[in-house]
Amino acid sequence: MMIHEIYNAGIYCRLSSDDGTIGDSSSIQTQKLMLEKYCKEQGFTIYDYYVDDGYSGLNFNRPSFQRLLADIESGKITLVITKDLSRLGRDYIQTGYYTEVYFQSKGVRYIALNDAIDTSHDNNDIAPFKNILNDMYAKDLSRKVKTAKRQRAMNGMFISAQTPFGYMKDRLNPNHLVIDEEAAKTVRLIFDLFLNGRGIVAIKKSLTKQKKITPAAYKAKNGDTRFNRFYSLRGEGWEYNWCQATISKILKDMVYIGDMENKKYEVPNYKTKKRVRVPKENHIIVQNTHESIISRTDYDRVQELLTSRKRPHKHNYENVFKSLVFCMGCGHRMHIYYKKRKRSTTILYICPHHTARPDVCTHHNYIKYVDLKELITKEIRVLYETMRNDDKLFELLKQKLKEDDLSVKHKEDKARIEKRLEALVNMTLKIYSDNASGMIDDKTYLKMVNKCQSEQKELEEKLTTINKQMEKSNDFDKKLEHLKEKVNQFLDFKELTKEMVYQLIDKIIIEYPKKQESGNRTQQVSIYWRFIEVPL
Repeated sequence: MMIHEIYNAGIYCRLSSDDGTIGDSSSIQTQKLMLEKYCKEQGFTIYDYYVDDGYSGLNFNRPSFQRLLADIESGKITLVITKDLSRLGRDYIQTGYYTEVYFQSKGVRYIALNDAIDTSHDNNDIAPFKNILNDMYAKDLSRKVKTAKRQRAMNGMFISAQTPFGYMKDRLNPNHLVIDEEAAKTVRLIFDLFLNGRGIVAIKKSLTKQKKITPAAYKAKNGDTRFNRFYSLRGEGWEYNWCQATISKILKDMVYIGDMENKKYEVPNYKTKKRVRVPKENHIIVQNTHESIISRTDYDRVQELLTSRKRPHKHNYENVFKSLVFCMGCGHRMHIYYKKRKRSTTILYICPHHTARPDVCTHHNYIKYVDLKELITKEIRVLYETMRNDDKLFELLKQKLKEDDLSVKHKEDKARIEKRLEALVNMTLKIYSDNASGMIDDKTYLKMVNKCQSEQKELEEKLTTINKQMEKSNDFDKKLEHLKEKVNQFLDFKELTKEMVYQLIDKIIIEYPKKQESGNRTQQVSIYWRFIEVPL
């Protein structure tokens, strides 16, 4: 680690709703002015400003903070200054990592001005305690926010981020919904079509034919920038391409009869911010909170029809490959489908993405369940027979991976990179010495050091990749032993079970059936076994 004496400062400012109503003393502008003044007094050069306005201190995946890290990695920043430790972050573990480990390893000095923290000194023992207090503040604030939200939900207020399709927020009261007539027409049409005997698939086709705009497209059209991504992800006419799940959700949503249903999801952990679904019986429902679009009589009838249309499975097959089968054409998971005929039922795995996006998934990909089950059963037996002869197995696998085995080249590249890294360290030390003796000026010194550090970073990334590849190659025999242990758990099995499949297989990739000149159809099935992560 090289400690810099000429500092290029990165001024980092952050503010979000996590910080509460703490006044103008911590506003972004105030933080910038305070830190600017300090840099001028200390003679630090300000390289750039990094501002995250509206980002939580518990989340370190902030755009400007990530840009700051990138500039540190490239050697552009040698000093980071914040107003206090809480501006850097409120998670004491992550904040402690950056102040105690990361900045130090990169030779970057860190100053938290109001907390009197400066990593160039050795009197920062109070820093961990301040980080814990900042974390406790965030935890306490999260608890208070949850309590306030629950009370608002109990009062029947609208507290979600997204308004339901057919409604918009009241301009006088953002916690109250009012009808958006343009979108409400489509909602009424969906309910009318269903009450007239149309199924969800038929409703989808009808809406597309009538060019009724989807909820996502409608919000994007009305200026909601959160939905602009759909324009780039989908092709022409996507705004009329309804999803069956969207129609089903609209038909089941009680918001359209004037009732408010809150607490459908909750965040159990204030640090991860991950939402989990709340059981239906624990939802908070308040009736008659806003004007209805659908009558209660029609809504209740729709719920009866939806329930009556749920039919029990008329088959005796266990879906042993659930969530493991993928389409080779588009990479999406294939779904099981029951094709009923007069005297029999054919069970298939099909790729539903072909129907929704034929431009992405260009072929109708399917495979019969019985064929796949027969094939997997046969391959497991072959794997077991192969496992009985270790020499044969290892030679077979080594031969298969021979063309990918670059261990000799890896060793040569590793030695060359390590030699160059050593040279760069010596070069950096010489540049530092020349600058200290006055042989080169500060501007030239910084330019040369930045160039060395940039090359050093690039080489270290390459070295990390090579080490991972070599480690993967060295652990291959151990992974085979793990697979062998799993196979030995199911010796002399008679019937393929879900437990067996999940213990032995990571995923199965299916190619669409190809017609040969002989008139037969063939398709490739790739089985990715657990631990070894390659198809045999």
